Amino acid sequence: MENKTLKFNLKNKSLILCGAIAGLFFTFSWLIQGVLRVGYNPLMAPVSSLAIGPLGWIQILTFFITGSLLILFAYGLLKEREKEEKGVSKWGPILIMICGIGLIGAGCFTTDTIQGYSDAKAIVDDYPSFSGTIHKLFAGLFFLGLPITCFIFTSYFAAKREVKLFAYSYRSGIFFIISFIFTLLGYSLSSGFQNYLGLFQRITLTIGMLWIISISIYFYKKLNLKVD
Repeated sequence: MENKTLKFNLKNKSLILCGAIAGLFFTFSWLIQGVLRVGYNPLMAPVSSLAIGPLGWIQILTFFITGSLLILFAYGLLKEREKEEKGVSKWGPILIMICGIGLIGAGCFTTDTIQGYSDAKAIVDDYPSFSGTIHKLFAGLFFLGLPITCFIFTSYFAAKREVKLFAYSYRSGIFFIISFIFTLLGYSLSSGFQNYLGLFQRITLTIGMLWIISISIYFYKKLNLKVD
């Protein structure tokens, strides 16, 4: 029985660690691509624009890998909550899984061209392509699902009396929403915001990915203690 528990913990540790890997991989990917991509302005163009052009396959692959890692992470959290008396609500891992699906879907459908990349003019909302429209729908799963997930884990950490993680999760959810609102203003081509669309989106993504990394490390350490 003890040997089975050990094997379960070791297997689940690998799944839980996928969350930290996903956050780091996704962040470093868009960061490096944004610096090296010729004609790309990371302050103006969103991360999704990296999927456009001959080298777009790199960002598409990034979406696929990150999304898959988040799904594995969510599965690990679901398995962990089954063994915990006061585990996180099942909707926490489920929403993380939906966020992963959103990234995979965003990789399947390339976004429309927008200013900040190859001197292209932005495509207005009146004439979006089919691929660009579906891309936004899938991306919405991530950008809407993640802050809700933060608040779900806020309740979990409150019950566990984890004050620092309670405050961190709550603030992450709030700041994510605020930053995403600025991102949407950039997408709407609002004066004063459109030139910093890429920056606002990157701030939003960084807040979300840092939170995922932190949560992954927290549960990884919990399982590490069980194995020890």
